[in-house]
Amino acid sequence: MKPYKFFNSTYMDHYLDLLDRVIGDAKTLSRTEFENKYKGKVIPIILNAPCVFNDSTYLFRGRLAKDVDMKEDMSSPATFSYVPLFLNKIGKPKMGRANYEGQSIFYASEHMKTNFKEISKESNIDDEAYMAKWRIKPNSNMHLYRTTPAWGISTTNDAHSTFTITDPCIVNGELGLYLKRLGYIMMSDEEVGKYLGSSFIANCIYSINVPAKEDAGNDTGFHYDGIAYPSVAAGGTEEVNIALKPEFVDKHLELECVIKGRLAPDMRSVKYEKIGINEGGRIVWYSSFIDESSIIDVVPTYFDTTGCCVDLAGGTILDADDKVVSSEMVPFTQALNFHRDELFNGLAEFMNTQVKENQIDNIAALDKTVRIGVIREFSGWKLVNGDQTILLSRVLFSITLKNQLRKLTLEEVR
Repeated sequence: MKPYKFFNSTYMDHYLDLLDRVIGDAKTLSRTEFENKYKGKVIPIILNAPCVFNDSTYLFRGRLAKDVDMKEDMSSPATFSYVPLFLNKIGKPKMGRANYEGQSIFYASEHMKTNFKEISKESNIDDEAYMAKWRIKPNSNMHLYRTTPAWGISTTNDAHSTFTITDPCIVNGELGLYLKRLGYIMMSDEEVGKYLGSSFIANCIYSINVPAKEDAGNDTGFHYDGIAYPSVAAGGTEEVNIALKPEFVDKHLELECVIKGRLAPDMRSVKYEKIGINEGGRIVWYSSFIDESSIIDVVPTYFDTTGCCVDLAGGTILDADDKVVSSEMVPFTQALNFHRDELFNGLAEFMNTQVKENQIDNIAALDKTVRIGVIREFSGWKLVNGDQTILLSRVLFSITLKNQLRKLTLEEVR
């Protein structure tokens, strides 16, 4: 397949003029005037051949918790997908980079970190939000238009980067000039005429559907299911955003889970407070907790004042008042009796409740255990064994905990 479609150098001045008109009209016309002139129409544009994907992978789509309406069904995957089509007639969603007002498009990101920046430019560690994890089914034959921003068209860029063109024949020629203008329209974040030009060009791309021609040799036809572009919110980096047509989403994407929680310090995962698993097409919500029944095993190890571990066999433990300690587990039992909430809250902090980007999330995956060490220090404790007395400094309890899940009602999810 040729790298660029619809390219005829004879008409390059015409192609450039069309883009210049879009750029100028987006800045000088009112929104109504621009839409009257362009909406529902297409212009011929030079497009790169689609990037085709057939591997199963994940996309992430987030929503701030405060933006989820009380009437929305928290058990429906549609709540965390594109804006329902029936709302288009009342102007929802609002205009975006790759959609008109009242046109539903599925926006998502390749990474959690990117999407948290996309749903709010001010998002930070510990912000509360929902993050939906969608799986693209294998063999989906997804065709994407790859947007190349103006800054990505340079011979000095890394040729292996996602959003770059380094071929000097393109960069230094009229085609490079054209692609820079096209990239400027698609990636502009200027407030004047914001998204007018990009939403129009995006719809020109969506409209492309060239049928295969049996007698055309290697020209097999092509279309675009969506558009890939670098994240402006993340600073114009290599982080990938994707805008997909609803019909592709309905056929080839499947919700795996939704996390309600706070962005973890690594900025690439969420330490969840509640998690919804797609079970047969409905989201079933759970919360994670630990209590006494979570404790699978406790192994104590005592240490002397030099830091060496001590063999308790045949000896007697005495506390600071020289009273016999009936069991090596007494310090742990005392902690449970007198500091229960503090102990379990502390243990819960070490529970692995982070959902990573490329793991499969289901009930089995969340049914996990972790081994945690808890130290109790002493003053005046000793081990007496015959005529030998060993001063004790601390005990390390190695605790095996099992993460437990409690099913939530939908009212408890919010």
